[in-house]
Amino acid sequence: MTLNIIVCIKQVPDTNDMRIDPKTNNLIREGVPAVLNPTDANAVEAALQFKDKYGARVSVLTMGPPQAEQSLRESIAMGADSGYLLTDRAFGGADTLATSYSLWCAIRKIEEQVGPTDLVMFGKVAIDGETGQVGPGVAVRLGFPVVSYCSKIVNVDLQERFVEAERRVDDGIELVHVPLPCAITVTEAANEPRQATIGGLLNAKRAKIVSYNKDGVQADPKRIGLGGSPTYVKKVTTPPPKKAGETKDLTNGGSASEAATWLVDRLVQIGALGAKAEQNQTQPGAVKEQPDSLKQIPGEHGDVWVYIEHRFGDPARVSWELMGEGKRLAKIYRTKVCAVIIGDNVGEELAKQSFEYGADKVYLTEHPILKDYRSETYGKAFANLSNKYHPEVILMGGTNNGRDLAGVLATVIETGLIADCTSLDVDEKGGFNGTRPDFGGKELSTIVCPRTKPTMASVRTRVMKMAERVPGWSGEIVMEQIEMDENQIKEKILSFTPMEKAGAKLENADVIVSGGRGLGNPRNFSLIEELADALGGQVGATRAVVYLDWIGKEHQIGQTGVTVRARLYFAVGLSGAVQHLVGMQNSDTIVAINKDPDAAIFSVAHFGIVGDLFQIVPAIVDELRRRGLAKKIAIAAK
Repeated sequence: MTLNIIVCIKQVPDTNDMRIDPKTNNLIREGVPAVLNPTDANAVEAALQFKDKYGARVSVLTMGPPQAEQSLRESIAMGADSGYLLTDRAFGGADTLATSYSLWCAIRKIEEQVGPTDLVMFGKVAIDGETGQVGPGVAVRLGFPVVSYCSKIVNVDLQERFVEAERRVDDGIELVHVPLPCAITVTEAANEPRQATIGGLLNAKRAKIVSYNKDGVQADPKRIGLGGSPTYVKKVTTPPPKKAGETKDLTNGGSASEAATWLVDRLVQIGALGAKAEQNQTQPGAVKEQPDSLKQIPGEHGDVWVYIEHRFGDPARVSWELMGEGKRLAKIYRTKVCAVIIGDNVGEELAKQSFEYGADKVYLTEHPILKDYRSETYGKAFANLSNKYHPEVILMGGTNNGRDLAGVLATVIETGLIADCTSLDVDEKGGFNGTRPDFGGKELSTIVCPRTKPTMASVRTRVMKMAERVPGWSGEIVMEQIEMDENQIKEKILSFTPMEKAGAKLENADVIVSGGRGLGNPRNFSLIEELADALGGQVGATRAVVYLDWIGKEHQIGQTGVTVRARLYFAVGLSGAVQHLVGMQNSDTIVAINKDPDAAIFSVAHFGIVGDLFQIVPAIVDELRRRGLAKKIAIAAK
């Protein structure tokens, strides 16, 4: 039986070509080329591999202006069979909830032409927004199970109609089993997109793109575009240019050993080689004082909820970071901050920790079916709580599981979701504001959700500072039961393989030494390891070297890797691409080593050395040893 596959793609601005006007400090949009979203190309490739093996029919669908047809033809040139363009001014300004609704309408229309859909595929995120919400949202509307962050299709059985796939999560890899039909969001690790052939290019040129407007897909005009979007952009700003750090340029003279002495002197002076200073906090979730500018009537606003993400009771750090921020927001709203715990036999310990990190109340749902995170079961359990107790705000970690659950939950309860926020606030009217980076951090958008409650927001690990834990604190626990039948749940977790990392998780590391393509080859990562050992730190890497297979994916830092907030961050032989900067630029002290004085990494570095890394790194290690500051003696690689 031939599979029907629909791949939802997006045309996005090429963030690598976006620049800042030095006079106005605004983003220059004119002349920026539009490209097929990178991970959508991986999704197209995954669909084409199904086609090669099983004879699938592959359709590509996009929503956008007429020029978005270009990306459809690019996909057809790769080997897709047909292209569908959802285009109408009425779709303009859509947020992710309205976008998922519009795509769902289009998929139903396409099914009238080609028959029922077996697979809907998406790239894991779009580079202009990095939300990862649309795939899970469409899956909910279709009633499909979703495998998000898929890194490998392991097994397909068309007789029994199921797919088994590896799903990348922050702490490891899950092997999941889902029946067909299903939805899959594809990561860049899943494959290498093929190049178009001459025949493919000719097919793409001749292909008839089918266009639909809102009436053609019978979309409810109240649920599309800006009018159907719970969230909208309140304002857009460009981050102010950062004050230049101190730089030692060896191209103008001087030796590597002199530069190493200068750098270690500076790091000692500012305490960057010692432990982080403890925050001066004395109560759970202690936060800075806020101006008493909001005069709400008590009870006017619901509580602030924080989702406590965990694996078998081991909490994700981001949960406690959000608890401190939730406490601050609850104080502004004159309400409570509440933890939401979903799982099996984990509530007692997680509730205890939640109170110690500042929660006033804990909402707890436990059931054997909730032992593993699955978007279907956790989405139902969370929606049950939200619909009954009506929070004002729900905060979730911007992890793979957090994004997956957020996209599902927002669709189920039909509310607005602001993803990947870097700051949260409340305006003078009590409206919740989330500010997030777009276009790889070159632009900051402040987004509001005035028409629906609760407002949902996700925040990456290490963006917010974690509040101090105060042992012994307690509060109210609200137990909420839920009935679910395992036989009715479509997704099954077959196995979990923890991510192998040296020491603690990379995102929790105090000191990180990252390497880039300037190292020349994978063998030279021994220099990075040696410096990391001397500093008592861990090894990081750029996307480029991970994709060259110089080092494992678990070391990748940046927009498509992990976000870190290290006490000390060394960037060695890496240029400072935007996607890397957004993952590490909040580190306390950044040191850049690069032979190119114009490398972008120097724009965020507090200290920089321009010169040959192969001389400078060993000189720094020697200087640390000479002063007795090396944490352990590194052993040279053989």
